[in-house]
Amino acid sequence: MSDEIRTMNHMVRMLHTSDVHIGHVKGPGEHHADVCQCPALGLAAAVLEHQADVLMISGDLFDHARLSDITVGATLEIVASPGVPVVIIPGNHDVHDTKSLWERCRSDVQRTGVHLLDRLEGSSLVLESKGMTFWGRAMADHEPGYRPLREVPARPNEGYYVVAAHGHLNLSKEDAHRSSPITYEEISATEADYVALGHWHVPTDASHGGVTAWYPGAPMGSPGHGTAALVTLEDETKVEHVSITGPTRGCD
Repeated sequence: MSDEIRTMNHMVRMLHTSDVHIGHVKGPGEHHADVCQCPALGLAAAVLEHQADVLMISGDLFDHARLSDITVGATLEIVASPGVPVVIIPGNHDVHDTKSLWERCRSDVQRTGVHLLDRLEGSSLVLESKGMTFWGRAMADHEPGYRPLREVPARPNEGYYVVAAHGHLNLSKEDAHRSSPITYEEISATEADYVALGHWHVPTDASHGGVTAWYPGAPMGSPGHGTAALVTLEDETKVEHVSITGPTRGCD
């Protein structure tokens, strides 16, 4: 990676999460809505607490496509409520296929202003105010032929470059049959400042070849709390894992 390209004159903080699973996970407390929104509320609170400039959700914001339009809209309102840009890619639980909740609720995506990278061939998003470019590929089917990091565009000449991918990191030849495979070589080939991974629920360092890449961990699970990655983009990329907790009394 060229030092001329990498060197920046501003700092950006990004909260990176994945595998939120609205429609399945419940937070702490006794009082919850019919579909618990504690994970989304915990993420919104963390954005404010850590003064993040961007929220990146690397797949599986939703657990399944059967959620009502009202629930989907409410979740998007919550994650957008801190007022910072929200960038989302679909995962294997909320795939972007013909029955996609993303397509069904496109008006809520537009209304809340979240940025959905929804093209199956991959799409880019430039946030000029943050000096950032994002790229990610939407998933239509979680199967071995889907390659989340296939044909990633060359990094831009200016600004920070964040690549998002939802899939399984191949650690050995035994993983060759896994669906949505990601390799270390594909990670390093991005030349990104950060590769925001999703699919694994445990924080995992997947950095390779000078490119920083992490699975952030799930924001909420047993016993009702989890982690996200707070990524600081500056001359170097720094990653800190922060706790995500829902409202003490619940979300109802």
